[in-house]
Amino acid sequence: MLVLLFGVDGAFGQSSSRPDMASYYETTDFLGAPPSVFREGLLGYGNPALPTLAGNHFVAAWSTDGREAASVDDWGVFTSVGGMGAGVLRRKMGPLRTTGYHLSLSGGTGDAAFGIGYQGFAGDATAIGRYNRIRVGTIARPSPYVSFGLIGNVALETDDREVVGEVGLRPLGTSRLTLFADAAWGDGQAVDDVPWSAGAAVEILPGLDVRGRYFENDAVSLGLRLELGRGGLDSQSRIAPDGDYDGQVYRVRVGAYEPSAIAESVRDGKEHVTLSTDGSVRYQETRFGSLFMEDAPRFYEILRTLEQAGQNERIAALALNLSDLQISPELAWELRSAMEAVQRNGVKVVVHLESGGMTAYHLASVADVVALDPQGLLTLPGYASSRTFVKGTLDKLGLGVQAWRFFEYKSAFERFSRADFSSADSLQRKQYVDDQYELVRDAVAEARSIDTDTLDRIIDQKTILTAQEARQAGLVDTLARWHDREEVLRNVTPDETSALDADVLDQITTATRDWGAKPEVAIVYGIGATQVEGGMGSRKLSKQIRELAEDDDVAAVVFRVDSPGGSPVAAAQVGDAIKMCAEKKPVIVSQGQLAGSGGYWVSTHADTIVAGPNTVTGSIGVIGGWIYDDGFSDKTGLSSDVVQRGERADLFKGIRLPLLGIPIPTRQLTDEELARIETVIRKEYDQFVAAVADGRDTTSAHIREIGEGRIYSGLDGKEVGLVDEIGGLSTAINLARTAAGLTPAESTVREVNPYSGAFSFGRILPGGLETFFTTPKNEQAVQDDPEVTFLRLMLKHQPSPLVLLPPTYSRMAE
Repeated sequence: MLVLLFGVDGAFGQSSSRPDMASYYETTDFLGAPPSVFREGLLGYGNPALPTLAGNHFVAAWSTDGREAASVDDWGVFTSVGGMGAGVLRRKMGPLRTTGYHLSLSGGTGDAAFGIGYQGFAGDATAIGRYNRIRVGTIARPSPYVSFGLIGNVALETDDREVVGEVGLRPLGTSRLTLFADAAWGDGQAVDDVPWSAGAAVEILPGLDVRGRYFENDAVSLGLRLELGRGGLDSQSRIAPDGDYDGQVYRVRVGAYEPSAIAESVRDGKEHVTLSTDGSVRYQETRFGSLFMEDAPRFYEILRTLEQAGQNERIAALALNLSDLQISPELAWELRSAMEAVQRNGVKVVVHLESGGMTAYHLASVADVVALDPQGLLTLPGYASSRTFVKGTLDKLGLGVQAWRFFEYKSAFERFSRADFSSADSLQRKQYVDDQYELVRDAVAEARSIDTDTLDRIIDQKTILTAQEARQAGLVDTLARWHDREEVLRNVTPDETSALDADVLDQITTATRDWGAKPEVAIVYGIGATQVEGGMGSRKLSKQIRELAEDDDVAAVVFRVDSPGGSPVAAAQVGDAIKMCAEKKPVIVSQGQLAGSGGYWVSTHADTIVAGPNTVTGSIGVIGGWIYDDGFSDKTGLSSDVVQRGERADLFKGIRLPLLGIPIPTRQLTDEELARIETVIRKEYDQFVAAVADGRDTTSAHIREIGEGRIYSGLDGKEVGLVDEIGGLSTAINLARTAAGLTPAESTVREVNPYSGAFSFGRILPGGLETFFTTPKNEQAVQDDPEVTFLRLMLKHQPSPLVLLPPTYSRMAE
């Protein structure tokens, strides 16, 4: 964001002891304090490390002689965006004119930053000591009580060098009182000749402070600063060494939100927050997706907005647009719980639907007002779990199947080996569907004050309801479109409310003038199939988790898992990393819609496992299978040949399907080979059971009793000891804070991996084509087509055993 700065006369403050190069004090004499001490401090012009800590700002400043308001001699333009700084500074000294400009780049964390910048000059620059220079800087704020700054200036056209040291102290640990000092050492300068300054700032109210600064040559500056939220005003009076008034500096800032008691006091009335989910609710987003389309808020961003709205006393209402919502039942339950928390704090919730099914309506039903489009439909058929079986198709194609199933409920390969559900899989699916139906029905009935029998009849007898029928049945409160939300809001709030953007709400909530980084609760995502490179990306993910274990800034870790499982190698890599991390700091696992099989393996060594009531968890078992050429090559005209050494070297060879590149082995396994595979799978199962027993601090016998590949809902998982708490991501964050001995005010939350890749072709390509152009490395598997993910895994890892759920489990409750 641009900073327009009109500087002040360079004669004020310290005179340069190095006439060949203008000193630090001469080039920063329009500052009321060292740049490392106050928020925007020239945005990289004074100390190039500052943009990382300051954020984005626009500042206009100018100096006058104090008698004529239009007597502007010096001015400049600066910018600070995302750690980068740039600017132009125009100076006039008698008949001489010079224009300086700078570019800087910085990086770091909330408690330490480093930057480097280039400053160039044009015009009569050399006559007044303005030589092109490199400026490097660092700022360290190791605690709320102290800030250190160090600046190095290196002239490019002379041998001049300069080092500047800055220090700030806050005896109270807050911005109420700040003491500061700085000094600048030039080449060959004696200690006694080193110029310095010292001063103090007192914050009368949040955003209103006065400051004074004394210079070694007896010059003085006195300043008043007024922050107004996203803008601010600053005035600074200069007194020369002889005690005469020497002019005035004014500054206007616009940019990042600053805490301001005055801004809060003058804000008129209550406010409402609007939020549109706009399609699929994702955990992660591609890094550059927003260049091509407006990104919908991610899951954590929605949760954060809901929580912040409930905590802000000025928020009277929250309006959510759930049109075109695509969300899993578990994520919908978590958002619904967050909406209930908002309501408990006295905030009214209005939800808009264009149309909705069971999951979307379950989420919407808790609102104080549910508004449905006049032409919209509610489709409420209940819940069902189905699966498409391809055994008959494979038979017709000439593809043979051998299923390696040794555990009763481990049903992933049934898609290829059967024409219907096995009795075990049918049983566990039915139990899950019953749990999900009753959870949603009971919640909707309570929220809408409808008895459960009536709701059952609506679902069984009507199923599809027009907008008018939905209103008559008491399922919605009004018929309106999203653009009518202001009128709907007026009916639920006693007074007129103004709109507040969710991003602005976040800035207001998180704005601080405190120094140093607070301890972090780090959220790390394990999303998609457990694969080494694709899906969850276990190699990279386990490295991130191990780094979090060693990061002193991280007080606790929340590991969000939404995974159907996959490779046991990948699952064990991540599980071992979680175990190592949990030995050093609290680790809380939050399970999303899916955390079964390999998805449970990665969870097991956490201190606490939190799952939603309808999370699919458990499925402790191992599966495998073999698809081979049983006439397919004869039907297609494809053929292959092989030269081998090794009795079974031909086992993994065969035809490869053109374009798709999928290998089809030429034969089935012999009885001896099948016996060997069974041994491998059972040993893999033993390792899986041992890992879970170790992580859950129980016996292997107990895990075998509840294992055999059986899935559990989160509620049932708690009954059998696989889950510790019922809740969502917010629950896990609160548990992590408590385990680390922190309060929300004493900590921050940081998402470690909110991006899933650089770019997603699947977001812009027509349906179907994305299968050919999208790689699992850059996509979240649980948000892609689960059938495609499943097929990729089975064929890629054949004949290796897998710890994997069937693909339909990701959709069985939608």
